[in-house]
Amino acid sequence: MLSVHAGAYSRAGMNTRWASVRDSVAIVAYVGPVRAMDAVLIGDSVFAALRPYALALSGAVPRGEGLGARGLRFLARPWDFSPPWVREAIERARVEPIEGGGWRLSGRFEDADVTHDFVLDLNGKSEPQRLRIQHDGDERSLALVRYGPIRKFDIGRRPQWVEWTRGTTRARLDIEEHERAKLASIWHAPPPDPDWTVLSLDDPRGRELLHRLLGVIDEVTP
Repeated sequence: MLSVHAGAYSRAGMNTRWASVRDSVAIVAYVGPVRAMDAVLIGDSVFAALRPYALALSGAVPRGEGLGARGLRFLARPWDFSPPWVREAIERARVEPIEGGGWRLSGRFEDADVTHDFVLDLNGKSEPQRLRIQHDGDERSLALVRYGPIRKFDIGRRPQWVEWTRGTTRARLDIEEHERAKLASIWHAPPPDPDWTVLSLDDPRGRELLHRLLGVIDEVTP
């Protein structure tokens, strides 16, 4: 179940399906019986459809923009620390004990274009509790992720909930089921009507809409 709060906008109780295979992530959200949103990230390409508004975004994630495509995939499944670039950064991180129990890992995610500092808090069982990512030398958070208690599902362990914060935008996913993806219920999306507006990420309007969806503002996220 997904809830989203962005400034004056608020929507709770969206039944959401989340599927991930290798470098692909697909998200489908329903408001009641209505399919309201589709988002697909395949490699460096992203497609997002806001069906009630007959509006879509499509294009390649620009290199050096935010966390880039690989960072978006990680944030879309922040419970998965297995990608080599994530695992290697954590292994190089500075480790400090946290008062009351647990550990704080401070390090950097690096690639050829940009560097991002991160702070990852773990509890006494080495389970994630809080992840903050920011630009190198910038106090503003690029993304803040909070994790609920770890729960055992039929095919693995996941947090009971995950919450993302960026600027004025806050989204929370409550994980009720975790099972192998039923691709038939994910990929066969109704096609856009001819009168839809499809904005490219190369279009300033598309970039502005993407920034609004991600809550990009000049405030500091705590």
